[in-house]
Amino acid sequence: MSKRAIKKLQRLFFLSLLLSLLLSACRPKPPHFSPILPEYSKDATSVTDADKTRLALHHATPMPQPTQTPWPVSTSTPVSTPTTPMLSDVNPLTGLKVSNPSLLHQRPLLVKIGNWPESLRPADGLNKADMVFEYYNDDFTNQILALYYGDDHPHVGPLVEGRVIDARITEHQQGILVLAGGDDIFRDVLKNYLQDRYLMRGSVPCPGICTDTVAQGGLTYVDTNALRDRVASQSSSDFIPSLFGLTFSEAPPVSKDAATRFSYIYADFSVTDWRYIPEEQHYELWQDKSLSANNYTLSKSYDRGTGEAITFENILFLYTKYSSYRQKFYDINFDDGNTQQPGILIRDGQLYHIIWSVANYDEPFLIYKLNGEPMPLKPGRTWITLATIDSTIEQVNETEWDMHFIIK
Repeated sequence: MSKRAIKKLQRLFFLSLLLSLLLSACRPKPPHFSPILPEYSKDATSVTDADKTRLALHHATPMPQPTQTPWPVSTSTPVSTPTTPMLSDVNPLTGLKVSNPSLLHQRPLLVKIGNWPESLRPADGLNKADMVFEYYNDDFTNQILALYYGDDHPHVGPLVEGRVIDARITEHQQGILVLAGGDDIFRDVLKNYLQDRYLMRGSVPCPGICTDTVAQGGLTYVDTNALRDRVASQSSSDFIPSLFGLTFSEAPPVSKDAATRFSYIYADFSVTDWRYIPEEQHYELWQDKSLSANNYTLSKSYDRGTGEAITFENILFLYTKYSSYRQKFYDINFDDGNTQQPGILIRDGQLYHIIWSVANYDEPFLIYKLNGEPMPLKPGRTWITLATIDSTIEQVNETEWDMHFIIK
């Protein structure tokens, strides 16, 4: 695809979202879309006294506000464009063989799963996802978008409404977005940007998308295999995804930093915490849990259906540029083509400073060592937190780290 065509499609996304915002007469006129991170009101991220950190983490005393950790300077520029080898029985997103190689010839499904309020937990089917994307939503909470490419699961959810960031990630991963719904502005974005590449509650009958009765909780779940059959029956497209570019190695690169625990802290009541299990060579997910009013702890997260601990082999934190156009309406500029964006990878109990990039609006996320060489992931599944560019990191002790959410 020519650069002119790529720029045209990028402008289409921006213009469609801008038009939708402008047509929302009851809301203030939003700023013009810009790839430059706008200034945020300091009041937007102020925390009340009741929100001060009280978490029962491994460290008992509150830590002072950290300063920004300096990043080592990379010495060469990586090639951002992913390679395109022939599809085989190896999943390019996990480095693992799949039992059904035909899945790799279909677009991945990206399912919007509820994580807030806490009553929506536990999630179902996260352990079957190849990748999970976590990002900031507002009110110091996060959202989760799970990607299913090399495997299916009959009960994924609970399904919740989508956001503009979901559409962006779905395009980068060349997928189909599955969601419960969205406001009028977001629906306009879907129609103009993803067009026929989204499935919404009410548009697909059970067993594709099923909603429990009120007596059962009223939550909505997705059968990814049934959805694939639905897509195949309605589409004549012969599109085959090209999601190559990541590299994998069982042997971890050399690192001077250990990471047996790593927390991303939005607030005392909102934490994503990862703990390394050496015997299993993966990280377990722990999350905030309310004990009583203004009293929180961290609790291990389990799959709703299987009861297994939610685990991932690779945890990525990508520093990204958030934009806000109105309350609870965030977008991320992934700065396509910028090969020097910083990030952090933890795998095998080790921490690595990395750089990352996306070549174009419809190409996947790639990661590199600071010298520009591809950074190998551990074969397995990856959780990607889209951290704010102003988030800060502190080393709590020799092997434990806290990253503090900040948005300006």
